[in-house]
Amino acid sequence: GEQFGPDFEFISDSKRIELDLLDPYRAYVQVTYVEPYFEPWERKYRKSPFELTYNVDRFCFFTPFTRSGTAHGGVADQFKRRTVLRTECTFPYVKSRLNVVGIEETVMTPIEVATEDMRMKNEQFESILSSGTTDLKMLQMLIQGAIGTTVNQGPLEIITAFFGKGSKAPDVIDDKHLRYRNRLRYQCKLFLANIKRGLDENRNLIGTFQEDYQREMEYNLARFRESVAPYIFNEDAQRQIREGSNLVNKSLSDADNSIGRVHSIDYSEGR
Repeated sequence: GEQFGPDFEFISDSKRIELDLLDPYRAYVQVTYVEPYFEPWERKYRKSPFELTYNVDRFCFFTPFTRSGTAHGGVADQFKRRTVLRTECTFPYVKSRLNVVGIEETVMTPIEVATEDMRMKNEQFESILSSGTTDLKMLQMLIQGAIGTTVNQGPLEIITAFFGKGSKAPDVIDDKHLRYRNRLRYQCKLFLANIKRGLDENRNLIGTFQEDYQREMEYNLARFRESVAPYIFNEDAQRQIREGSNLVNKSLSDADNSIGRVHSIDYSEGR
């Protein structure tokens, strides 16, 4: 900001600006990261990278907050303010900067924030699995981030926070909240299905040296499904999941026994 003089200041924060607190004799520019914004019906038709970056005149950014005043909290307390900016022309344009001609702000409740988070996780899986040429490294990163033993607390925390016995009820339980509960439950089920699809694709692409990794991830998925099943599945589906987990455990036990037998044979023959 030095090139603009001493009476110029950058605001590198996405929070709402209180105009009364600004110095009327200074110039301010707020700089924040934005991404293209599309309505749900638009996302159905904009699939390719070109369609997602061409002829765009609306962009959004999010500002997290809680009622206690802090920016971040637990998933059951996390609100977000979504700000949608509309520019005077569509990007790309002959100029790299365009005037903002419209601003819309929407407060997202915790269950809306959680639903959007799960939807974006599913979009990442869909993008990798339907690309035609699977990026194995990126696929394994998504799988690890979803069901790795140390990093799967995000989805599990979301499910238990909104469907568990100790879940916090909102101030008002209206049709909108019930609708988002159903959407969140659907996104969670879709998330499990996408992890299974990802593991199936991974098995088709890996070599024998990654078999241990594959078995570990399948075991983690079985445990994860069993943990969340009481919250998002009916009783029949829960029974099938328990039976599937037992089969996975038996398969892992048989594999370990088989490895043990091979090691013992190699050892005795070496002597």
